[in-house]
Amino acid sequence: MSDLILEKAFELGKLIAESDRYKTMREKEAAMMADVDAVMLIERYQDLQRSHQMARMQGQELTQSQLNEVYELEDKMMQHPLIKEFALIQEDFQKFLNQVNDHISEGIEGPRPAHSCGHT
Repeated sequence: MSDLILEKAFELGKLIAESDRYKTMREKEAAMMADVDAVMLIERYQDLQRSHQMARMQGQELTQSQLNEVYELEDKMMQHPLIKEFALIQEDFQKFLNQVNDHISEGIEGPRPAHSCGHT
């Protein structure tokens, strides 16, 4: 039975990879990574994140100036059209994967009861 479950999981993965959502996300990622400015912004952001992570691992608190630097770079990245477009599509794809996981959970545990707002 576990072999069948793994086989079905593999089939599900292939279906997801063939979906328009996944293909669109990969196309937008490729476009973003082909843009020199976008790649430079992403690399600067990753370098900054690594630097701050190393400082925190050494017990150093980040200064307000360092935090502001991160926020400013995040804002700049999200102003870049290719990065912004990829981020939105990636977020949509993650929501889709969450829905898939929710359906798997419902298959295991049964449907979840509807939530009440407390109104009668």
